[in-house]
Amino acid sequence: MKLMVGVGAAFDINSGHLKDAPVWMKNAGLQWLFRMVMEPRRLASRYLKNNPRFVWLIVLQLLGLRKYQLT
Repeated sequence: MKLMVGVGAAFDINSGHLKDAPVWMKNAGLQWLFRMVMEPRRLASRYLKNNPRFVWLIVLQLLGLRKYQLT
């Protein structure tokens, strides 16, 4: 796959199915937290499992212990 576009909850928010985060939360980069509070059963396991792994892989890359190919 050459291009992937992640839209998250954009379609649900724009169609009115989900409430959007307040502007101050968006500006602070906390829209993910608002979504997790609104849908904890669906999102908590995803955020608590994937986000720490993502941060760990970034740390390894920044320390030069792991390199990833950009294709």
